Amino acid sequence: MSQTQMQLRPSGSGAGVAGVVTAFRPFPEIVSNVESLLRQAAVVVVVDDGSGPGFDHIFAALAEVGAVVLRLEANSGIGAALNAGIHKAREIGDPEYIVTVDQDSYLPAGYVQALHSAAAGAKTSRIEPGLISPANIHGNPVKRKGSRNGISLGKEPIQSGLMIPVATLDAIGEFSEELFIDLVDTEYYYRALDAGLPTILADTEFDHSLGTMVDARVFGRSVAAMGRPLKVRIAATWRYYYIFRNRLLVGRRYFSRHPAWVAAGIWTDLRHLLVVTLLAPGRSARLKSVFYGIADGLRGRSGRGDFH
Repeated sequence: MSQTQMQLRPSGSGAGVAGVVTAFRPFPEIVSNVESLLRQAAVVVVVDDGSGPGFDHIFAALAEVGAVVLRLEANSGIGAALNAGIHKAREIGDPEYIVTVDQDSYLPAGYVQALHSAAAGAKTSRIEPGLISPANIHGNPVKRKGSRNGISLGKEPIQSGLMIPVATLDAIGEFSEELFIDLVDTEYYYRALDAGLPTILADTEFDHSLGTMVDARVFGRSVAAMGRPLKVRIAATWRYYYIFRNRLLVGRRYFSRHPAWVAAGIWTDLRHLLVVTLLAPGRSARLKSVFYGIADGLRGRSGRGDFH
């Protein structure tokens, strides 16, 4: 461990926490995001998921501020990158918890401590937490699943900003690499839930990008609502391949135990597709991506798709 890391090593709850940040062709802002996490965790591993040589200067800067940088030769997907980072973090030390973070997520001061305190509170209330999630992300509440013994429970947390007990990893295994991206966190949540390990919510939040907002247009004309241009949120075109493919793959895996969730997830994706098809540009490319995703999902194909 470098001298810089030793200086940044926190005392208290952060001493038993390792951070794992996944990155793919990151912007320079990742450095300040990682610095904030370094002040809250004993070690931070940044996994370069095959960005290529054009990003050497950014990963050098991350190493300079004290992160452990692990560079993968090829783009292997979020599940593989997370697993590689977790392995590295556990090799370096003996953390009790892993916090997984996307490159564009900023965890403010006190964030990790809030999740750690929530985990401790759950254990005091005789609840073994499988995952620990913030109650809000970028001002949006995380889905709730009631409470138990006075502890707030959540469902389907996103993996960025998520605290995972090492005991959970030992009990149910790693993230699913064959999904590549999208629903990797959802699949892990249901695997933990089926093992009797609930998600608990901590009274904290962080800033995270939730997609791209674009002007709504119909037949080339802007659409207004209450006198203002209407905006719709879209994902990158290639993401729709994985969204619809993985919805089928994960749905098939959990339908017998969670049929209502599978049906609701499919309906949510279809409703979003209807909205962006009506209002967002790039319709034909997006629908093509969806078509190939559904076709591969029905075939049971996983891994990195040719459409990517």
